[in-house]
Amino acid sequence: MSEPHLTVPPAGPMRTCIATGEEGAPEKMIRFVVGPEGDAVPDLARQLPGRGMWVRAERAALERAIEKKLFSKAARAPVKTSPDLADRVERLLLDRVLADLGRARRAGRAVAGFVKVEQMIGRGQAGLIVVADEADGDGLQKLRATGLRLERLGDAAALGGIFGREQAVYVAIARDDAGGAFIERISAGASRWRGFRLNSAG
Repeated sequence: MSEPHLTVPPAGPMRTCIATGEEGAPEKMIRFVVGPEGDAVPDLARQLPGRGMWVRAERAALERAIEKKLFSKAARAPVKTSPDLADRVERLLLDRVLADLGRARRAGRAVAGFVKVEQMIGRGQAGLIVVADEADGDGLQKLRATGLRLERLGDAAALGGIFGREQAVYVAIARDDAGGAFIERISAGASRWRGFRLNSAG
């Protein structure tokens, strides 16, 4: 009797990174198109018209594509890349997650401040903890000990802006319900932003 075939097919079409030559799921890549001015335009939502050029969602891969002029090679035409393109992509990745966090707050599904976070956890409502880069010490360890999913995202000022305050170090998002899949979007977006930032050539 033959062994069952255990290979799991990919969930969707794969894309090839122009910087590394490796294939990956679109979720692991950043799509670029050539803009009206002939420049490389990041298309994080994967909706802009034009032929897509894909780069692994890592700063080092993007910097290689820029340095080696691989956008021009992929497009078979001159493509301009701005000196701050990698920084722009990092900011766009962060802004997308912060926008999702803002939607969760407006829906009444997110709270900021250690006390409110603890209260949401105590009620059994929390599904995701988001902490700023400044988070450290006993507070962070206490939240880690809950076993809840925890993501680092931006700094305290960026998180605070979502909640109308100068700073927010600790944020909790309620477990997803029929009102929206906030946790998966925020968690995946935070991981994508952090992965891009940490995988740097420098």
